[in-house]
Order: sequence, then C-alpha cells, then structure tokens
Amino acid sequence: MIPSEDCIALIKESEGLYRKLENGNIRAYADPVGVWTIGYGSTFNFSTSRPVASSDVIDQATAESWLNQEVDQKASTVNSSCSVPITQGMFDALVSFTFNLGDAALQRSTLLKKLNRKDYEGAAREFDRWIHGDGKVLPGLVIRRDREEALFRQDGFLDDVGSAPIPATAITKEYQPVELPLKIQRTLKSSVFEGEDCYVLNCGLAELGYLETGTQPNSYNAVTENAVAWFQGDKNLKVNGKFGQNTKAALAAAIAKSRKPAPPALERIHCYLTRTKTTNSDGLEMLLLKFVSPKGKTLNKLNVISGVRTAQNFRLLEDGIPGSLEPIPQSRYFIADIEWAGVKDDYATPHPHPTNGIEPVFVPLVRTISMQDRERGNAGGRDDFGLHIDNNSSVAPGSAGCICVSTIPDLKELVRLLRLYDPRDLFVDWGLM
Repeated sequence: MIPSEDCIALIKESEGLYRKLENGNIRAYADPVGVWTIGYGSTFNFSTSRPVASSDVIDQATAESWLNQEVDQKASTVNSSCSVPITQGMFDALVSFTFNLGDAALQRSTLLKKLNRKDYEGAAREFDRWIHGDGKVLPGLVIRRDREEALFRQDGFLDDVGSAPIPATAITKEYQPVELPLKIQRTLKSSVFEGEDCYVLNCGLAELGYLETGTQPNSYNAVTENAVAWFQGDKNLKVNGKFGQNTKAALAAAIAKSRKPAPPALERIHCYLTRTKTTNSDGLEMLLLKFVSPKGKTLNKLNVISGVRTAQNFRLLEDGIPGSLEPIPQSRYFIADIEWAGVKDDYATPHPHPTNGIEPVFVPLVRTISMQDRERGNAGGRDDFGLHIDNNSSVAPGSAGCICVSTIPDLKELVRLLRLYDPRDLFVDWGLM
C-alpha cells in the first residue's frame, strides 16, 4: 500500500513547517523533547546522510523532498509489519504514527500486536497511549493521536477475509440532542456502517430539521444518506452522501449556531473576536477583533492572532487545556486598563518576559465565568490572557493564548481604539455554541 493525500496532510499539519528566516528558508529547531528537527518533522539530513544539526538550513522544496523520502520509508515499515488485511485509513494512520515515533515504536507496540491478531478495535484504542514526551503529556501529541485514531477508524474494520466492514447490531433509540464536539471519528456512508456514531449523526440531522424527530437508528441508511446530501447542498459542500470531515465540521457549526443565544443588549461599545479562516505568512489563522456599537454596528476592526500555528484548536473556555498554546477560548472577558512597561505612550520600554514576547503594552483580559467542573479535569482550566504585540514573531510566531497584533503601527492603533471607545467587554466567538 502507498500513503494517500490524507496521510500526507495529517503529517504536514501535525509536524508543521517552521520558516524561521526572512528569505523563506527554514532552519533547524529543537522539538519538545530536545531532538533537532527541520522542515516537516525531519530528524535526518538526507543530503549529508546524518542526523539534523542545529546549524542546518534548507528551502521548502528540500523540506518536501525529505518528507516524501521519510514517508516512503515509514510506509515500507508499515507494509512489512502488518500481517493482516488493513484499510487505506488504517495504513495512513500507521504511517503517520511511525513517522512521528519511529520504526521501533511501531514494531514493539501493543497496537501492532493487537492489529496483527485482528483486534482492530483494541488497536484503535492504543493510539491515545502515545501522548507523552520526556515524561509529560504533550497537548500536540494528544491532538495528533486523536486524528490518527479517527483516520484508523475512517473506513471501518474488516471482517475475517478482509472484504467488508464488521457490522454492528442495528437498533433505534429515542432522539436526544447531541453533544458538541460531535462524537463521530470516521467517515460514514450508506450500507456500510452501523454504530453509536450513526445514531449521533441522525440525531444531529434531526435537530436541524433534516430528519424527523423521534426514534433514531444507529445505522447509516438510505434516509440518512439523503438527509446528508440535502444538508451538503444547503451548505455548498460536495454532494456525495458521505459524512466526512468537511460535512462533520459544517454540521457541528450549524448545530452550534442554532443553539447560540442572542447576544446580550449592551449599553456601551464592546469588542468581538471571530475567525477569518485565512492564514498569514507564518501559517497562523488570522482573527478579526471588532469594535461594535450597542446596536451591533462594526465601528472599527483589527487583524490579530492568537495561539501558535501547531495548536490553533478553537475551544470553549471549559474545555481549555493549560499550557496547550491554543487560542484564547470562546467566552466573555472583561477588558482591563492599559498597562505600560514604562511611562504612558513609551513604545520603547518592554515588559519583562521570558521570551521577550510582550513589549511595551499589555491589556489584561479577565475571565468572567467561574471555574467549571470540566475544567478541573483539565488541570485547572485556563486564565491569564491579554492584548499585546507578538514581538518575537520572527523566531516563535503566535502567542500562548493572548490576542496579538503584529506590528508597532497596529499596536498604536489598538491603543488608540481602546482609548477612543473604552470597551470593557470582549466576546470571543469561535462559532462553537
């Protein structure tokens, strides 16, 4: 078997491509456990047949070439290690897993042992055991393992002769509103899958009026397929009746929007932060910070960023993971006063910071929602956000959850707008509820 585009895309997104130099070339960096890495996660310099060194610099074409060579090597390892039939999704997930962890990790893993015993479900559950680096849970690995498991499950599990998915028992249950994010980890299509995720999908479609409410089956039948195709047409998606990642994202967003309460009636100008779905030259999604009147009119706006490129996962406040480097969670925040490192309007004196990332101005953003039970399970939730400039963007673009402008002129404009409008409420809306 050979890796598909899904495999390459997963590896590229998980590994990232760090452009450290102004001319677009890429230099080596130490990964979270101190291994010198370059390009798309390459730790081996194919040009000189040695491990990557701290002084290595390459261009993007070389990064692509090294990625393809290493993926081919890992694909060969997966092909030779698996002794049972596997689907394309399983193969792609295993190649990504091996690319990240190495041949030895795959070959000694319980995941492979269970897979080669045709315990497909048991193998799928092994992915989330591989989330540690240097003895600590790494949020980036948690996200990657979840995506690999979803890809592993995408095409279903094969029967004893490797020709068809294993069916589950079809049942119907009373309709109930679905939880977000949607608990669907594989591509669903007609006459192939049955299971709890199919029930979740049917309930989600019913909530939006694409199916009748009432009892819902745990199967992806012809009625479900027609409802999915109807939904895809409404959302300008490719109409194929298959429920994949793009349709899942659109369905989750539609459900969240349908549940979203009307915005509060405010008596003063407030700030509103939303996504743009466009990226800048560092690969960070650009966000839009708007200054909005009590009647809902946008008076002014600024392009900003939040989070780092490899962890731009947009979450609710109660789902926030401390230390994840993700964007500020969706919630309502109080905008405090401008804090100058030096005197007022001194743009030369920086705030003290371990990575020199704040510079002269910091505006604290204070959460207005108390700690939730779900947050306590995430080591205490997230706090300590603010507005400032991304001063170290040339070496580490992004922020650990703060909202940042990119240039001094933008910082001066931010200060001007804060003084002009004196907003005290910030609504962060990622479209999740």
